[in-house]
Amino acid sequence: MKYRLAVLSISLIGAVLIMSSFVSRSALGLVVRACEINSTLTGSPYPCLKIVESPDPLSSYVVLREPADKERTILAPLADVPGIEDPRLLTAGAPNYFEEAWKELSAIDPRAAKASRQNFALAINAASWRTQDRLHIHMGCETPRFRALLKAHMTEIESGRFTDLKTRAGWWATFHTADDLSDLNPLQLVADGIDGARSNMENVVVGVFGAVLPDGQHGFYVLARINKAHKSRGSAEDMIDPKCRL
Repeated sequence: MKYRLAVLSISLIGAVLIMSSFVSRSALGLVVRACEINSTLTGSPYPCLKIVESPDPLSSYVVLREPADKERTILAPLADVPGIEDPRLLTAGAPNYFEEAWKELSAIDPRAAKASRQNFALAINAASWRTQDRLHIHMGCETPRFRALLKAHMTEIESGRFTDLKTRAGWWATFHTADDLSDLNPLQLVADGIDGARSNMENVVVGVFGAVLPDGQHGFYVLARINKAHKSRGSAEDMIDPKCRL
């Protein structure tokens, strides 16, 4: 019986990996499903790194290497959630995938352990820019470009409310004092704090950056923009160094 389950599991994974090697916006969803089935059949989450199941199906998730780029670590829900535009994510009691991703930062390449947590970062693409129609959060460290952006505007960024940084790319930013994201849902903050964001979430890019201010406050910068409002476009990958090469 165990042998047959192993053969079935290997066959399923092989088929999914072959399918996901093609350019397809559903590739990530296929891989996530394979992880779930393999975990049920064999107890192993392969090809994912980890699977966390919750009584609330929407709160269950996997951590894996991105199928198209094995250097990138991402978190994706088990549920079929296309992106941050899914209205379920802005309801009371909705899962906070950013909080779960922050807890899982140890899944990044072991070399990342040498980096201070203040350099860790998370980011998610807008529907208009992503390549997969399955919500996924990119995990890693802030890139030098965005480290410089936040440093340049540090004195302007307010705590508890979004500040328009007046950049050509249209970035808004806020800072929240906190040790983790358990009481801080970036998607809710953006939807409630930036004019027009809630009705236009499919065009929103969000980045979350760990930080320590000069006065010693530990917390997070939340950076966001609405792509549709500006000609300049970009992606979550621009914000994240997946290997934490600091």
